[in-house]
Amino acid sequence: MAVVIPKQPKKERDQITIRLDRDVLQNLEQYCRYLESGRDGVINHCLAFIIRKDKPFAMWLAGQGIGTTLATKGTTTQSASAEAPKRDSQPSAIQERLSMVQEVSK
Repeated sequence: MAVVIPKQPKKERDQITIRLDRDVLQNLEQYCRYLESGRDGVINHCLAFIIRKDKPFAMWLAGQGIGTTLATKGTTTQSASAEAPKRDSQPSAIQERLSMVQEVSK
Protein backbone atom coordinates (compact mmCIF):
# COMPACT_ATOMS: atom_id res chain seq x y z
CA MET A 1 0.00 0.00 0.00
CA ALA A 2 1.37 3.42 -0.99
CA VAL A 3 2.08 6.01 1.66
CA VAL A 4 -0.27 8.97 1.28
CA ILE A 5 1.77 11.44 3.32
CA PRO A 6 5.55 11.16 2.99
CA LYS A 7 7.62 11.05 6.16
CA GLN A 8 8.70 14.56 7.14
CA PRO A 9 12.28 15.17 8.25
CA LYS A 10 12.54 16.13 11.90
CA LYS A 11 13.92 19.62 12.44
CA GLU A 12 16.27 20.46 15.25
CA ARG A 13 14.74 22.84 17.73
CA ASP A 14 16.20 24.85 20.58
CA GLN A 15 14.27 26.12 23.56
CA ILE A 16 14.36 29.77 24.61
CA THR A 17 12.58 31.80 27.22
CA ILE A 18 11.22 35.22 26.26
CA ARG A 19 9.25 37.98 27.93
CA LEU A 20 6.55 39.73 25.95
CA ASP A 21 4.45 42.78 26.67
CA ARG A 22 1.14 41.65 28.10
CA ASP A 23 -0.88 43.05 25.17
CA VAL A 24 1.42 41.34 22.66
CA LEU A 25 1.04 38.05 24.52
CA GLN A 26 -2.74 38.39 24.55
CA ASN A 27 -2.73 39.05 20.80
CA LEU A 28 -0.43 36.07 20.29
CA GLU A 29 -2.81 33.84 22.21
CA GLN A 30 -5.77 35.07 20.14
CA TYR A 31 -3.81 34.60 16.91
CA CYS A 32 -2.91 31.05 17.94
CA ARG A 33 -6.57 30.31 18.58
CA TYR A 34 -7.48 31.87 15.22
CA LEU A 35 -4.91 29.74 13.37
CA GLU A 36 -5.57 26.71 15.55
CA SER A 37 -1.85 26.43 16.12
CA GLY A 38 0.58 26.48 19.04
CA ARG A 39 2.72 29.40 20.13
CA ASP A 40 5.92 27.77 18.90
CA GLY A 41 4.63 27.35 15.37
CA VAL A 42 3.16 30.84 15.13
CA ILE A 43 6.27 32.57 16.50
CA ASN A 44 8.54 30.41 14.33
CA HIS A 45 6.56 31.21 11.15
CA CYS A 46 6.33 34.92 11.98
CA LEU A 47 10.06 35.26 12.59
CA ALA A 48 10.94 33.23 9.49
CA PHE A 49 8.57 35.40 7.43
CA ILE A 50 10.06 38.66 8.75
CA ILE A 51 13.65 37.52 8.25
CA ARG A 52 12.89 36.24 4.74
CA LYS A 53 11.20 39.51 3.71
CA ASP A 54 13.66 41.96 5.30
CA LYS A 55 15.94 42.83 2.38
CA PRO A 56 18.05 45.40 4.32
CA PHE A 57 18.76 42.68 6.90
CA ALA A 58 19.80 40.26 4.13
CA MET A 59 22.09 42.93 2.69
CA TRP A 60 23.54 43.61 6.14
CA LEU A 61 24.17 39.87 6.65
CA ALA A 62 25.89 39.63 3.27
CA GLY A 63 28.07 42.63 4.19
CA GLN A 64 29.04 40.90 7.43
CA GLY A 65 29.96 37.73 5.58
CA ILE A 66 27.22 35.93 7.50
CA GLY A 67 24.74 33.68 5.78
CA THR A 68 21.44 32.51 7.18
CA THR A 69 19.31 29.63 6.06
CA LEU A 70 15.62 29.23 6.54
CA ALA A 71 14.10 25.83 5.96
CA THR A 72 10.92 25.97 3.93
CA LYS A 73 8.60 22.96 3.86
CA GLY A 74 11.33 20.95 5.62
CA THR A 75 13.50 20.37 2.54
CA THR A 76 14.45 23.60 0.80
CA THR A 77 16.95 25.99 2.34
CA GLN A 78 17.02 29.63 1.41
CA SER A 79 20.15 31.75 1.71
CA ALA A 80 19.84 35.34 2.87
CA SER A 81 21.74 36.60 -0.16
CA ALA A 82 19.64 34.58 -2.63
CA GLU A 83 16.45 35.69 -4.33
CA ALA A 84 13.18 35.66 -2.37
CA PRO A 85 11.45 32.27 -2.44
CA LYS A 86 8.52 31.70 -4.77
CA ARG A 87 5.23 30.85 -3.11
CA ASP A 88 3.83 27.37 -3.42
CA SER A 89 0.69 27.05 -5.50
CA GLN A 90 -1.17 26.14 -2.29
CA PRO A 91 0.20 28.25 0.58
CA SER A 92 -0.15 27.10 4.15
CA ALA A 93 -2.91 28.56 6.31
CA ILE A 94 -0.42 30.80 8.10
CA GLN A 95 1.03 32.11 4.82
CA GLU A 96 -2.49 32.80 3.53
CA ARG A 97 -3.45 34.73 6.62
CA LEU A 98 -0.18 36.67 6.69
CA SER A 99 -0.74 37.73 3.08
CA MET A 100 -4.28 38.83 4.00
CA VAL A 101 -2.86 40.96 6.83
CA GLN A 102 -0.37 42.53 4.41
CA GLU A 103 -3.15 43.42 1.97
CA VAL A 104 -5.21 45.03 4.72
CA SER A 105 -2.24 47.09 5.99
CA LYS A 106 -1.46 48.56 2.54
